[in-house]
Amino acid sequence: MKKNKLKALVKSARKNTTETIKATLVAQLKEAAEKLGVASKKTTKEIEKTAKNLAKKLSAEVKVDKDTLAKAATEAKEVAVVKETVAAEPKAAKTTKPKAEKVAG
Repeated sequence: MKKNKLKALVKSARKNTTETIKATLVAQLKEAAEKLGVASKKTTKEIEKTAKNLAKKLSAEVKVDKDTLAKAATEAKEVAVVKETVAAEPKAAKTTKPKAEKVAG
């Protein structure tokens, strides 16, 4: 796999990790705030802001295995090609019905 594509895959994996961590943190902190009875727009905004910063820090420490990522991308590409060819075959074999001519009367 080309180095540029691998870099893009790593960046994408890190971004997905960050978003997942952020969503989990926000959900759990909002739930805790509601249980404590301090849920408001201001606290919700502060929770989201803090969760975003913490997610960035945590995802920066996550190590992405480039070999596994490259293999997964290659397999996904192969599966997509197979699905595309399977989807194209029925369309090629499909016959169309002739349209009936309209007679002016």
